[in-house]
Amino acid sequence: MKRKFKITALVLVFSMLIAGCTNAPDVTLPPLDSNVSSTESDINSSDNSSETESAPETEKPVQTEKPVQTTPETEKPVQTEKPVQTAPQTEKPVQTEKPVQTDKPVQTTPQTEKPVQTDSFTAQWRLSSSWQDGENYCGGYDIAIKNNSGKSVQSWVATITVPKGFKITSGWNANFSVKGTTLTVTNKDYNGTINNGDSISFGFNFSSPKEFSPRDIKFNGSNAPSVDAPSDDGGNNNSTPDTEKPVETAPPAPADPDGSTPVSVHGQLSVKGTQIVDKNGNAYQLKGMSTHGIGWFPDFVNRNAFKTLRDDWNTNVVRLAMYTGESEGYSGSAMAEHEALVKKGINLCIELDMYVIVDWHVLADQSPSVRKKDAIRFFDEISKSYGNYPNIIYEICNEPNGYSRWDNDIKPYAEEVISVIRKNDPNAIVIVGTPTWSQDIDKALNNPLEYDNVMYALHFYAATHTDWLRQRVKDCVKKGLPVFVSEFGCCDASGNGANDFNQAKKWLNLLDSLGISYCNWNLANKNESSSAFKESASAFGNWTENDMSEGGKWIRKWFRGEIQ
Repeated sequence: MKRKFKITALVLVFSMLIAGCTNAPDVTLPPLDSNVSSTESDINSSDNSSETESAPETEKPVQTEKPVQTTPETEKPVQTEKPVQTAPQTEKPVQTEKPVQTDKPVQTTPQTEKPVQTDSFTAQWRLSSSWQDGENYCGGYDIAIKNNSGKSVQSWVATITVPKGFKITSGWNANFSVKGTTLTVTNKDYNGTINNGDSISFGFNFSSPKEFSPRDIKFNGSNAPSVDAPSDDGGNNNSTPDTEKPVETAPPAPADPDGSTPVSVHGQLSVKGTQIVDKNGNAYQLKGMSTHGIGWFPDFVNRNAFKTLRDDWNTNVVRLAMYTGESEGYSGSAMAEHEALVKKGINLCIELDMYVIVDWHVLADQSPSVRKKDAIRFFDEISKSYGNYPNIIYEICNEPNGYSRWDNDIKPYAEEVISVIRKNDPNAIVIVGTPTWSQDIDKALNNPLEYDNVMYALHFYAATHTDWLRQRVKDCVKKGLPVFVSEFGCCDASGNGANDFNQAKKWLNLLDSLGISYCNWNLANKNESSSAFKESASAFGNWTENDMSEGGKWIRKWFRGEIQ
């Protein structure tokens, strides 16, 4: 029995072992199949033999399923497909087109241009003169505003920050008021419109308890940053006001025998018979431009403007017109400023070797005797300062008019003023105005002054004064009267209206035939036909025809010999 039981037990154990072996795949393979299925192709692709070697190891202990789980750990090298995925990451250097997004620097270029795009207006300013009056700083500024807004402006307001106690002593081309630390400037009726790309200019003389420059300007509510302004020599001058200070002292006179500019060649002028003669006794004719009132248009008193007149316009003289009684005149509140400006103009002409006429511009006063004391003081100062220079010519009364008569008013005035000049400058030519806005030269012919080197002023405006006045000139010169046309215009006597170039040509041909010198009115950019320049023109020379008025183009051509 026992033996049979043992055999039976062995058979049973054996069969169980066989059954266990055949059933093992059913127990252990399902988890292996799920893992192997993901890796089998990888393993087959690398090495088929490793598959057979790993089979018995997996049998080892179904106990050691954890080694089987180490298979995925060995698959991490296979997950080194991440390096393959790093290939797109190496494209991130291509995405380091963020340096290409350094297009932002490229976008910063328009940002640097923003000042140009966003500055609707820009300002140019320059110091025209400076001095001290006690503890106050005084001077004059010329300011030009350019419209960059892309549209036309019909009226304008400029505000400028100024020191407390700041005062405007005179101004031109604008209305001025000061409240606290704000200077407000508004347009005149003739210069309110500024087209896009055009400029307007205005200026003022000031007195201030502190040093001042117009650096903080707003124009129609927008900031108007400063850009470089032309200096007297055509350079830029916004930051160098001190260069104007030499104005107060006269430059050394050029060496007379040398050079080819007017004064070096012709020297001290004098009057012989009816004509001007030079240092050699040869007839010499002066031709040039007269400024407008320098109190209104001081910016045109600059080196580059005068140099352009000499070299491009072929002129040899500048007339400095200083009004006497008007609000912007010498006898107003700005006597020192006007005197400084006249001296500046004289110094520039000396430096450029040109002749200069110092004009005491009597007009609204009618009679020169009204401000005789001021005239004596002024001409005494100028002749003391410049009596040794051959450049200077004195015009002691521009256009007496109204009730002013030659015998009992103009001639006695002239005798007193000329005697003062002669003490300091015995040889200079003196021009004396005549009645009726310097048309009645025949009155002076009948009762001339008893001084040498005196000439008599004749003024004409071509559209008003025609054959009748030309005949008077012919008659007076024929009888021995030395005549100087210190002012003429191509338009009518108002300084405005249409130009008459045919009459102007008749006049200038006559003057050239008689050797009579002449100056054209006026060197300014005022909105009137007698001004040589458009309102938009700069005062600082190097002008083109686009800057010139109709009259300015014509007179330049005449001076250059381009009109026959």
